[in-house]
Amino acid sequence: MSRGGRPVFRAVERSRVYSSVADQILAGVRSGAFPVGAPLPAERVLAEQFEIGRGSVREAIRVLEHAGVLDVRVGSGTYVVGDGGSREGALRARAAVVGEHSPLDLIVARASVEPTCAEYAAQARNSNDLKVLEELVHRQEEVLREDGNPSTVDADFHLAVAAASHNSVLFSLQRNLVDLMGEPMWRGLKGRSLGREHQSERYLDHHRQVFLAIERRDHRRARQLMTVHMSEIETALLAELGTYPDDQGAADG
Repeated sequence: MSRGGRPVFRAVERSRVYSSVADQILAGVRSGAFPVGAPLPAERVLAEQFEIGRGSVREAIRVLEHAGVLDVRVGSGTYVVGDGGSREGALRARAAVVGEHSPLDLIVARASVEPTCAEYAAQARNSNDLKVLEELVHRQEEVLREDGNPSTVDADFHLAVAAASHNSVLFSLQRNLVDLMGEPMWRGLKGRSLGREHQSERYLDHHRQVFLAIERRDHRRARQLMTVHMSEIETALLAELGTYPDDQGAADG
């Protein structure tokens, strides 16, 4: 509901105060009640409307500022900026509210790290690395034949590529990325994208090709193939993002 073009906020539960506040402010941005360039009401006014302390309002604003939705200008006020009204911006903000990372930010990081892992794996791999990678490709084939969820074996393949680089820093970075891939928002968005026709089979074929390039020590081809793989994952995530209802976000998957 709104009054005079502005949303009328509701009191929030004490158990999740700042996240509820951030959710409602974000909803106001997405609805157009707070367009880009518009100021938010003062902290004192927001605290009165939400019936909470100003500290909780301040924390909600901090989270949305970190997500690129708000800009806090000392001595001036808090303004709506960036692409908070877009689905991509809303996803990033929602991730910040629940303490996760935006799946779209995660794929950008993966696209920066994983092609390099594949390139160096092709140069440094040994026979045991090839055995592990080949077994993971076969296991992924079996999972798909049984209509299972390939997420775990998929992540294991990418980690094995990093291990085959024999670069401890690359492996550590990839292990952190795999950990982030366990967050609910990533699992939800990626899981939905895998529901698209033949998407899982395409990813499996990408893995086969990456494995063959690593086996042949073709480091340029390995990097190129992994770059294409990351690009297709990003495209699928963006396509799936457009199917989400505005009030759901990408959580719970």
